Amino acid sequence: MSFLIKYSYIFLLYPIFILWYVVTQDTSAYFLPERLIFLHLLLYSIAFFLPFRAVKFVYILIIYLLNLTLIFFEAGYMYLYKDELTSSVIFILLETNVSEAREYLHVYFTSPVIRLLLIFLIPSIMILWSVNRAIYRFSAKSYAYDIVQLTKKSGQLLKWGITIKHSIFSSISVYFQNIAKHIVSHGIFYKWTIAFTVFVSALFIYIKAEHFKHHILYAMEDGYEQYKQEIQKYKNFLNNSQNSPYIKSVKKEDNDKHQTLIVVIGESTTKLHMGLYGYYRNTSPNLKALGKQIISFNDVISPHSHTIESLEKVLTFGSTDNPNDKEKGTVIQLAQAAGYKTYWISNQNPIGAYETLLTMIAKTADQSYFINMGSTTEQKNYYKESYDEKLFPFIDKALSEPEPKKIIFVHLYGTHALYSARYPAKYNIFTDQPHTKYPSERATDAINTYDNAVLYNDFVISHIINMLKEQGKGSDQQLIYFSDHGEEVFQSMNFEGHTESIGTYPMFQIPFIYWTNQQNRLNAFEPYRDRSYMIDNLIYSIADLLNIKFSGRDDHKSLFSPQYEPRKRIVKHNIDFDKEIKP
Repeated sequence: MSFLIKYSYIFLLYPIFILWYVVTQDTSAYFLPERLIFLHLLLYSIAFFLPFRAVKFVYILIIYLLNLTLIFFEAGYMYLYKDELTSSVIFILLETNVSEAREYLHVYFTSPVIRLLLIFLIPSIMILWSVNRAIYRFSAKSYAYDIVQLTKKSGQLLKWGITIKHSIFSSISVYFQNIAKHIVSHGIFYKWTIAFTVFVSALFIYIKAEHFKHHILYAMEDGYEQYKQEIQKYKNFLNNSQNSPYIKSVKKEDNDKHQTLIVVIGESTTKLHMGLYGYYRNTSPNLKALGKQIISFNDVISPHSHTIESLEKVLTFGSTDNPNDKEKGTVIQLAQAAGYKTYWISNQNPIGAYETLLTMIAKTADQSYFINMGSTTEQKNYYKESYDEKLFPFIDKALSEPEPKKIIFVHLYGTHALYSARYPAKYNIFTDQPHTKYPSERATDAINTYDNAVLYNDFVISHIINMLKEQGKGSDQQLIYFSDHGEEVFQSMNFEGHTESIGTYPMFQIPFIYWTNQQNRLNAFEPYRDRSYMIDNLIYSIADLLNIKFSGRDDHKSLFSPQYEPRKRIVKHNIDFDKEIKP
């Protein structure tokens, strides 16, 4: 027992080996534990230079707990998402607000993650207790004495060898033995000189080999820098949109024709859980009742399984093929240049750690309303009650305003996790055992609450259509509904949620619904129902619907055009959806 306490310092590396185990069991990520071990040994070695034993222990405690927290976060992410934590993930986290973070913890901080936390914490208590005992019981000289004895024994064993290789090892053994002897016999200045030399040499090797790039702190710092650069890019192109050749070339139609387009943007809704698209539960009774008044497109996907990456393409000229084209302008700027009054009405919280990229685009609308301020101190529980129907009065107000040309963007909370917080109690309809290949209590709860959220979402969409019908008599009215991305709910794997690292079929397959009060358009678009389409080109479809003419217009990219040309659908930057993901 005394020996284990004396050398309990070795067990300070325990969290690294748990992380290593999680990586090898749950992911295909490339992981070199010696790089983290090297860093941790450097950090802990600083304790050698500190005065007083209490100070040494407090320093070791702080370093250990900090590393334990970071490594648990990294291991938990890898355990849940089967992929390494990268700068891109940090980028997404910076877009997350307090309400979303709270709901995320509610969904994912469950028994498996709690067990993983206990695996980290329980041995750590014993390790830190032992290290504290070792600091007070054993001196540096006693460790040096042990090294002398060890090197003597290893030297004797190596004398039996006759190869050059053994001779080299023997020389190294003698070298370290001599160092240890000097540490034992010489004064404190000599010991500090040796220790400082070794530390600086090791630090140089660590930096030169760029081992720091494999640490979570580097991913955090790199992700933060990328985020700041991206924010600045958005500010620049939003402030200088008048210089865009696309926006400058828009031809404004001066006529008295009344036109309104509502673009309803859903959240985390896969078409695979909608009765309208053949799901076994009737989760879309209101939309199904509209029958031939709507066209539900059957093969529409999102380019990403995260909101920000998806919508920055949907709302700008950027696409998977040409992501930098986002700097040519946004759909809001295009509509404004064509003479439309623009509205942004959102039930999503506008603030993350910083102002989000999406919020920056939304606030360029002529009028913007953010109904859900759930992360504020005064309304900390408001997000739980901020159902999407709270948007109705603001939509009604926008529809009743006298401007002849309007485009209204409505951003729903949709079916975003926490699913049970997305609908009122009267929509708690589905409570029986659902169909799934991964039966469990968790799956049952997730599927039932998600389907209830889809049912409520059906009410919201159909009600907005009815509002448009009532307000739009005698004018040209259109509505588009789609979701920013889909959701995996124990359909193709034992998982609920959405993540780019996994990227299953339900995470990309989304609903896309079109309504208009112009029967000739419905007749014209009906044959297009089965077109394969990706929403990163939506800006061209909107320009086509509103007949906005500009130099960059390309009807080959419009879902509603006779000239439409299907293209290879690349998701997650480099994955061919139809070949590698679609069943």
